[in-house]
Amino acid sequence: MVLQFARGRCVIASHSWRGPGRFDDRTDSYSPFVRTLAARAAGLAPRARFATTGLQVGEAFLWTIGLLGIGAAVLLVTSISAGAASLGIALSARLLFVMILMLAALPWFTGRTETLDPASLPGDLLP
Repeated sequence: MVLQFARGRCVIASHSWRGPGRFDDRTDSYSPFVRTLAARAAGLAPRARFATTGLQVGEAFLWTIGLLGIGAAVLLVTSISAGAASLGIALSARLLFVMILMLAALPWFTGRTETLDPASLPGDLLP
């Protein structure tokens, strides 16, 4: 859960990482804590909002596009410096075409995080 104030945000996780593949589930103490925090935030900071978090596919998609762009630029520069400019241009053009397709598909992958009023959290949000 993300608590957003006017000047920043605070991420509060219900799981803590203990090692590869091992998480400490603290849902039993997390739910009352977040409900109390939300009630206090509604009174003290009326403009504070809660937002649900999760896997941000759009951000991962943008990172992939950025890395493809860097890869295309590196490929082009190294192929030109090696004397194979035509091969580098052809391969970079293919990578750029994939990037254009990914940019065209980006609106379908960007999720909108729902902002929640701290004074009235949905009952099914927290167990």
